Amino acid sequence: MKSMTGYGSSTFEVPSCPLFFEFTVQSVNRKNLDFQIHVPQEWSDLEPKISEWTKDQFVRGRIMIHLKINKKKQSHSGFNLNETLLDQSIKELGEFCSQRNIPLDLNPSLLIKLNQLLKDQEALPLWKDSESFIKDAFDEALSHWQEMRSTEGQSLKNDFEQRMHKLSQLIDTVESLAATATVDFSKKLIDRLSSMNLEIDLDDDRVLKEIALFSDRSDITEEITRLKSHISQFNQFIASPDSIGRKMDFLCVEMFREMNTISSKTQQIEVTKNIIDGKNELERIREQVQNIE
Repeated sequence: MKSMTGYGSSTFEVPSCPLFFEFTVQSVNRKNLDFQIHVPQEWSDLEPKISEWTKDQFVRGRIMIHLKINKKKQSHSGFNLNETLLDQSIKELGEFCSQRNIPLDLNPSLLIKLNQLLKDQEALPLWKDSESFIKDAFDEALSHWQEMRSTEGQSLKNDFEQRMHKLSQLIDTVESLAATATVDFSKKLIDRLSSMNLEIDLDDDRVLKEIALFSDRSDITEEITRLKSHISQFNQFIASPDSIGRKMDFLCVEMFREMNTISSKTQQIEVTKNIIDGKNELERIREQVQNIE
């Protein structure tokens, strides 16, 4: 079982490039799959490759993959001159000023600004030349993302097991209470007739018919059987390594339906109380199910 919520990142460098790169993979819950990839414009053709690397790994949720240029590398001296480009730029700048009779004052401040401008304009190398570095970094970020999802999934699994056990106990209590429903109704009917000073004949067809009708209307055997089946299936899903979020959500809806039916049939206060507790527990379960892949 895995949560749809997760985050993973990794940083890397590529040869002959004075930049740091960072991969981030993050996801949040969503009913369907929403897959987004963001990479630098110069590496736009890397997107299909990332899609290929992630094929069949995502089922649902909003998945966002970002490749960011994080920061420039720093030399040990704290200052790094690109001498080749700087010499070429000074030559071109000198020719430009000479043609227009503009005085050129080469000073340290101008050189530093020119060097920084050249750095900012440096183009990214071809990503295909460093594909192995990029792939390793992406796999690392993806692994961290999967670890976080698995950790949260385990926490949700433990919570589901506890809540389903409590729900199962509530249903067992409802079943036990419902077994006496007809007898309780018969006693109440007789007491009501007695309080009205009416002559009571337990073999009277009208009395027997009334009791039979109540027994039929209040019978919740089918609902209890289906609830137990749903709980059993839900527990199987908890132990499944597959993507089972949608199936869990479906079962929650069906269990709500059965509990509502029981509520409409019963006249026993204790049964109603236990059904309310069960619906509250099921609501908490369903809220958590929305985070399961």
